Amino acid sequence: MKQEPLLSIKDLRTRFHTYEGVLTAVDGIHLEIYPGETLGVVGESGCGKSVTALSILRLLASPPAQIEGQILFDGNDLLKMSLDEIRRIRGNSISMIFQEPMTSLNPVLTIGEQIAEAIRLHQGLGREEAWEKAVEMLERVQIPSPRIRAREYPHKLSGGMRQRAMIAMALSCHPRLLLADEPTTALDVTIQAQIVDLMEHLKEEIRTSILLITHNLGLIAEMAKRVVVMYAGKIVEEAPVEELFSEPLHPYTKGLLESIPWMGRKIPIPRVFSNPFLGWGER
Repeated sequence: MKQEPLLSIKDLRTRFHTYEGVLTAVDGIHLEIYPGETLGVVGESGCGKSVTALSILRLLASPPAQIEGQILFDGNDLLKMSLDEIRRIRGNSISMIFQEPMTSLNPVLTIGEQIAEAIRLHQGLGREEAWEKAVEMLERVQIPSPRIRAREYPHKLSGGMRQRAMIAMALSCHPRLLLADEPTTALDVTIQAQIVDLMEHLKEEIRTSILLITHNLGLIAEMAKRVVVMYAGKIVEEAPVEELFSEPLHPYTKGLLESIPWMGRKIPIPRVFSNPFLGWGER
């Protein structure tokens, strides 16, 4: 019996209306994520990865953003839901780890207050119960002295701790889908490895599906089973991770793989692939 996808995106188009015209950031993409799966999304900066995640949760202001297509979560189209309905899903059934925790966390609230607020909103717990669960989540993401850290403000925490706090907040309501947008960016290699281990452990524990957005192909190889490659707002290739790394089919995918630094060697992606307004082979 074929498994039904948890999330199914069909012909998603996200446009921004600007003074200079219409900019199409996501251009007719299709993808599916299955329960318990980690799907990787890779591509250069500006290819539409983050806009795709923000479109799923309808976190783009309209106007200037215009989102079209279908985003089916459990068979229900998120784009047809009212704002109240989508707010009940955000942070509850679908959570997101944003790219930069320092700008995503509220600087005037303590870490514990921010996590507890999400728990109170979505799970209906009282203030004291929500606080205890927030402390428990900080402990689960291996933040030392969680009761002390819960009373601290974001600027008092290191980059690695802020990222862990962001993961604790995202997973506090046991979401069925986690959108992880560059979850290890700007962290040193040791902390990156710890964050990866943490996400894998929590994924297995609560059976969360993950949409992993990154330009780090090493992270994709370690965490994902399938991967889609985005270029200029489109998906140009989709394959199991092993196949993509061993036999990439699209010229842009080959360029991405060849650009990985290896033993002091780094081949830049050809100019033709770095300009979204040029076709394949045009100069």
